[in-house]
Formats: sequence, C-alpha cells, structure tokens
Amino acid sequence: MEFAVDVIKKNEIQLAMPITDQTVLAFDHYRDRLAAHTTLAMASPKALRSVLDKRINLKIARDLGIPCPKQFELRSLEQIPEMIATLGLPVVMKRPGDPIDPTVPAFDFRVLYAHSEAELRALIDKHCTPGQYPLFQECAVGEVHNLCCFAAGGELVAVHEYHSIRRLEGAGVYRKIVEPLPDLVGYTRDLLKALKWDGVAHVAFFVDRSRNKVWYMETNGRFWASTEGSVHAGWDFPGWTYDYFLHGKVPVPGPLKMGSLTCWHLGDLMALFNYFRGFESPATGTSPGKLRAALQFLAAYRPTVHSDVFRWSDPMPGVMDYWQRRRQLAGFLGKRLRLG
Repeated sequence: MEFAVDVIKKNEIQLAMPITDQTVLAFDHYRDRLAAHTTLAMASPKALRSVLDKRINLKIARDLGIPCPKQFELRSLEQIPEMIATLGLPVVMKRPGDPIDPTVPAFDFRVLYAHSEAELRALIDKHCTPGQYPLFQECAVGEVHNLCCFAAGGELVAVHEYHSIRRLEGAGVYRKIVEPLPDLVGYTRDLLKALKWDGVAHVAFFVDRSRNKVWYMETNGRFWASTEGSVHAGWDFPGWTYDYFLHGKVPVPGPLKMGSLTCWHLGDLMALFNYFRGFESPATGTSPGKLRAALQFLAAYRPTVHSDVFRWSDPMPGVMDYWQRRRQLAGFLGKRLRLG
C-alpha cells in the first residue's frame, strides 16, 4: 500500500478505482489513508462488508424474499447425512469470501461439487479444519444471468444483463447482452437499495431453462470481467464511475446494443482444454461432446464477436495475455487431448 500511496501522491491522482476483490479489500482496509490523498470509487464500508462476506449477503437476500439456493450450516460431521437429505446431490461447497479477507474463514478453493457422500467427506477432510466449514448449498442448475449495475445512494440507475454462454471456473468467458428479466431487475433493485450501494455492482443469478425457477448467487462489488463488453454495447461504466465519484454526476444511460457478443478467447480456450481433461462443460448445464465443443469454440472467432482483449490496431495486450499464461497453456497441451 505504500507504493500505491506514493504513486497517488506523486502523480496527483484524483480518483482510484479498485478493480478486483483483492484491491477492494486492500482499499477498504486502508480507506482513511488513501482518502487523504485521493477520492475512492467504492461503496461504504458497511455496504462492502455486506457484499464481500457471502454469509451476510445471502442473509440479506433471504430477508428481502429473494430466492436463494437451500443452504445447510454444518457444525459436525455427524450431520452429513442430514445435509445430503436437505440439499440433495451434488452438494455445492463455496468459500464465504476472498481468502485474503481476515474477517472470513479461509479456504483454498472457490467452488467444489460433491456427487456422493464419500466424495463430500473426502473434500471436507482435504479442505476443512474441524469446526471451520464453508457454505454448503443445493446445486442450482440452468443458465447464468449476470446483471451489470450502477447505483447511486442505493437507487438503481442503470442495469443490463448478459448471458454467460460459456464459463471458466465460474466466470463467463463468452457472453451475450440480452434484455434483463423483470424479476431479476426487481430483486437487484431491492438488494442494492438495502445495501445503500454506490457505484458499480455485478449481481448473478441461476435461471432454469423453463424460466420458472430462479436462484440468487452473489453480488460482486466491483467491475465485472467483461466490462469491455458493456462499453462495446454502449454503456461506459468506467466513465460513469469517474463522473459520479469525482463530480457527483448520476449516469443517464443511452441506447444499448442488444445481442452484442463478447469473448475472452484465452479463457474460452482454457475452458475447452479443461473440458477435454474431464472437467464440466464450458456451456453450463450441457454436455455437447468434445468435437462439438471445439467447433463452438472456433465459432467465437467470427467477426460479429467482439474480443475482450485483442485489437488489430493494438495487438500487444492480446499477445501478452497469452504470453503471461504460456506455462499453463503448455501444461494443457502436454496432456493427451482426445476428441470423443
């Protein structure tokens, strides 16, 4: 943080925007010190804590009547049969917050799935210490719907939805901007109002394919992975953040390009490799087969799909994206990837 403060002071930076959960945590921890030299583009400490700690966040959502996955609080291993009877299989294990957050229990995973009692016990034995357990939830299946929001004083002033067509470790890598479902917008409005939220937020839901059932997943108090997709479609969330926190200007959204497609091609490639190695399909809730999955991956390079990173006019960010992950990619390619 010394480095960040020195950079802010030396360059007279007027506004600091945290981008990741880790930087949100760091900025919040040193909020007073940073705020002495610059303006911070982030919500209040109480609002942030109510988002970063998933235990608090899910309780707020349930209290508001927002549908959430069934949850079980495990206190003893003897309760495992009861938990399976309550949640069904597979059981989802989620960490309650970022592992660097000292206010929540730390776990070395983000999300795990247990498809049997034996697998569940093995995962608990491997990742948990006695008496310290993550969140246990029922497995919500269907399409992931992501609402990209801007709120001012708890009032929702802009929201669009994108559909994660393919995902990598829970994050959307190939996405399509669609009309927001009215009920999801209503849930989001109620939640951000209860939080008295300021600035950007990313709110995620699972929706079954019949559109008859919804499960609230989480709220992220930061920019989402495909902010570039939002800007490409016509809404400049970073620009709005600058104007709101520095000049008090509330955004007035203009037209939005519905159906806009964006892709993080490297993430899409890694998701495909994971599928070849036996992991879940990149397309949530489907099993397309490896040949079809490969063809779907190639189709994302058509001209109508906007790249998150690569530009012909400025290719170096895209090149560096691959270069920084070269060892990880080499590890994937070093394994036998068989189409079947």
